[in-house]
Amino acid sequence: MNPFDQYKPEIPHGFDLKPGDTLFDEMEEVGLGELDKVGFVLIAGGLGERLGYSDIKITLPVSILQEDYLYIRYYANYIKAIEDRVKAKLDPSTNFHVPLCIMTSDDTNERTLNVLNHASNFGLAPEQITIVKQENVPALLDNDGKFALDESHFRIVTKPHGHGDIHTLLYQNKVAENWLKIGKEWMVFIQDTNALAMKTIPTVLGVSKKNNWEMNSVAVPRKPGEAIGAICKLIDQSDATKEITINVEYNQLESLLKAKWEKGGDVANEQGLSYFPGNTNTLIFKLAEYVQTLEKTKGVIPEFVNPKYADESRTVFKAPTRLECMMQDYPKLLTNKGTVGFTTYDTWFCFSPVKNKHQDGAGLFAKGLSSQGACQGEWDFYNWTNKILSE
Repeated sequence: MNPFDQYKPEIPHGFDLKPGDTLFDEMEEVGLGELDKVGFVLIAGGLGERLGYSDIKITLPVSILQEDYLYIRYYANYIKAIEDRVKAKLDPSTNFHVPLCIMTSDDTNERTLNVLNHASNFGLAPEQITIVKQENVPALLDNDGKFALDESHFRIVTKPHGHGDIHTLLYQNKVAENWLKIGKEWMVFIQDTNALAMKTIPTVLGVSKKNNWEMNSVAVPRKPGEAIGAICKLIDQSDATKEITINVEYNQLESLLKAKWEKGGDVANEQGLSYFPGNTNTLIFKLAEYVQTLEKTKGVIPEFVNPKYADESRTVFKAPTRLECMMQDYPKLLTNKGTVGFTTYDTWFCFSPVKNKHQDGAGLFAKGLSSQGACQGEWDFYNWTNKILSE
């Protein structure tokens, strides 16, 4: 069933930023002035099963030139760099911190705490870090919803409920509310293994500030059919005054577009790209309105299921899956019009997640797509600097 059946899709319109352009520089200047009002939420509740990694993903190295240059260290260093920049303009006696909230799960919580304790929080003060833990839910084996059991056959296999739980956890633990009280105005969601997301922070903050957006998504160009969620503008067919700009998962996009937009589905434009940009799940929320929405909804996001099937019969799952919710579905909780937007960058500038094992990545690479593996992530990290210096 298509959850967007009541909507008619249209091509969305957002900001398109490129380094060196006047608009990019303008947004960066605006965003730099907002750094003292920002806090970060790191989504770290999942294990690297697709990656074939035995530990939590935030302990992967961003660069193997430094063995201890882990993703969590990289993010902490970025936060400290913001603090140094802001403190240079403040009275030396001012106690200023950029808050960090980390969402863990039953699978990652203890190991995350151990990593932080062992490294003395990577230089961050204990009071600026908040840990919120999501609960696991039963894993399912097939379309009939049969529970997956472990080797003992007496215990149900469980998995994290999805990163959409972060909204509920921020409400229940009063994180968003407390940040608002200490003068923060922006909450930035980042993923556990996408180092390039941090490169967008000043400019994407500038776009959010300039447009007074409640939510801003960092997006990249997509190839038609590419397995990444697409940002769409959806018009409610029962009430044309109601519209929503939201991510549509790639497994739902084709049927929606064929039924309501274009018989060819996710077709290419003149540049060979999809008309619907890809969502990277780097999200920026305007904190005051975000807190108001959480008060009304308690942050509860609608659930869905997205299994990977074992064969063409599409009845048995390739691996146990679960009902889940996605944090990028937050616009479903909003009632206002025109408060959600997106900012598009070239992929090399902002998006290189590390989540696939080498074998799976090689198959994607053969199709002309990013492998989204550890080698690709590290290469893209170096390539970013090379390209910036060559511009």
